[in-house]
Amino acid sequence: MIDQTKQDIEACFRNARDLLRAAKRLLEDERLPNISFHLAVLALEEVGKAVMLGTRDVMRAVDGETIFVDKRLDDHVFKLFWALWTPSFARGNVSREEFESLRGLAKTMHEDRLGAMYVAPDREAGRASLQEMDEQRVRQVVELTEARLGMEASRDWQAIDLGAGSIMRWFLDATNDPEKRNLIFGQKAFDKLAELGQMREWMAWLKEQFDQAEVMGRDSLQRELARVVPDWSERGEPKWQIVIRLFSCGQSIRNRAIRSWNDRPTWIRMSAVHNDSQAVDVEFTYHEAVSAQALAPMSYRAARMFVAAMNIGSLGGFWWWHPAEQTEKFYQRLTDLKAEPGVKIGLNMHAWPKFEWKREALDDSALQRIGLCFGMVARLEPPVYQGVIDAYLTGLALIGKSDLHLNFALQAAERFTTCLLEAMRHFGNWDGTDEHLPTAVSGFFRPLFKQPEDEHELIGLLRRLRQQPLNITDITLEKAAILKFFCDVYLVRRFEMMTGDLAAEAAR
Repeated sequence: MIDQTKQDIEACFRNARDLLRAAKRLLEDERLPNISFHLAVLALEEVGKAVMLGTRDVMRAVDGETIFVDKRLDDHVFKLFWALWTPSFARGNVSREEFESLRGLAKTMHEDRLGAMYVAPDREAGRASLQEMDEQRVRQVVELTEARLGMEASRDWQAIDLGAGSIMRWFLDATNDPEKRNLIFGQKAFDKLAELGQMREWMAWLKEQFDQAEVMGRDSLQRELARVVPDWSERGEPKWQIVIRLFSCGQSIRNRAIRSWNDRPTWIRMSAVHNDSQAVDVEFTYHEAVSAQALAPMSYRAARMFVAAMNIGSLGGFWWWHPAEQTEKFYQRLTDLKAEPGVKIGLNMHAWPKFEWKREALDDSALQRIGLCFGMVARLEPPVYQGVIDAYLTGLALIGKSDLHLNFALQAAERFTTCLLEAMRHFGNWDGTDEHLPTAVSGFFRPLFKQPEDEHELIGLLRRLRQQPLNITDITLEKAAILKFFCDVYLVRRFEMMTGDLAAEAAR
């Protein structure tokens, strides 16, 4: 083991001991179990980090490949996972009872630490704003961490085989795959563990099962590609389900609203994301009439349409597949070497919009608008869809991908401008000339303006963003988001009018 790794491991152990000492004092002398629990769990994370650093050194010596550990050193749950499970891996066997007791403990401990440290202002009805930790449980975590510290002091790093192709390396990779993890932690797998009794034999059996399933999957795909697809009018039985996860910068979604949505006769269902009220899983179901070849383009188009509907229907809310990171600072720590001890400074560069996105829960009226938007977007002719919705979605993507390193404010604003003006031209509110743009904007949006200069600013912004090539330097993400809001308001109103026209036509 190289000297730097030894020093880092010892530093982790020293920090863990200090955290434990503070946890004990706060529990026994101050009677602060929440903070004590927080520190004890952090100490256990440090133990897990120390073991990961040691195993990384082993992997470097075996095949030089360390990315498996590198990409997990900042993962709180994985560090706890490693601290708790390494003894079982090292000795090569584990009882079923021990395995079952440890499998979800890492995630639960991390979630409880957060629940005990941070007040939840937007919590579900009946849920406490701050989780209260039981003193007895805190003592158990302290004792567990002390035991793990003692065990790791005499760790034989060479006993952990994480080289390329090792069964333990495969197992850890498999447990980080959500689909494989569900099977690994299923009852059939546990029954096999009880039968075999040996951890390594069990992991080898699991790998064999997945290898066989992969072969069967390839055969199944070949049969699916050769399947005779029923006529679209027959549809057939439900066959495919695809789930996407969407995140919001400010809006949250509640179980009551999700139940209201799912009570409707719809092929799209929503489900809450555990411990993240600003995320939602959306499930799309397709029938046998959809072939394997058609599934990817069809499901991707539907997902994009639903993302557009979520954004338009929530009137200014921002929903996308993944939130941007490093939006205000690019560093982990900043130190002024000339400042007095204890002085802290920061550089916040505000790559993200300087205003707060709407912070409210999606209610039934918003979900009704989302359903309306999804239905009407699907009715747009391809040229209109491309000119309006594709431009809107590109604007969303550019906002979602903007961070400190690459700001797409100008490009996003231009796309929302294109969306709005193309929609106004298609629906007959504007003739497409620069001369009549002020009249078109005033005629539709005037009730939204608080001051006359707001109207003039929007008209000037639209005119500037129509010019090509774009050579504007004062466009911020805030302005792009404002243009998005005007797109939302306009499209919701036009979709409502489309619905009225369709109802009138059906009544004739």
